[in-house]
Amino acid sequence: MTFIGIDLHTNRFTCCYRDGRLSDRPQDRVVKTFDLNEGGPAAFYATLTADTYVLAEATITTFSFVRLFKDKVKEVIIGNTYQLKQISLARNNTDKIDADKLCQALMSRPQKIFTRDEIITGIKSGDYDGFDRSVD
Repeated sequence: MTFIGIDLHTNRFTCCYRDGRLSDRPQDRVVKTFDLNEGGPAAFYATLTADTYVLAEATITTFSFVRLFKDKVKEVIIGNTYQLKQISLARNNTDKIDADKLCQALMSRPQKIFTRDEIITGIKSGDYDGFDRSVD
């Protein structure tokens, strides 16, 4: 099982790969940056398996980006980083740190799955955990 946190930008994206172990040891994670050009996405797709879980940071282009590979992985979640509060609380924000924080959040997320209606209700009641599991 592989977990990937993705920090997406307009011209590149940074991925942090973990195998499920939450630790601060550098050897327990791999961080790669891919350019959004001809070769970058193909190199990224080659790292995906049917046993991969992905958490991508919510940006204006995230949903279009995720549609390109969502069928190659087990699950894709779009995370609202303001509600996750993982990224905004990091002192030294870099693309690598952001991707790693997203990956850690994915691995330690609550197991409750929300429907679209529950997400709206959860936001109003404060029960929503910041994960959008409704990618179509």
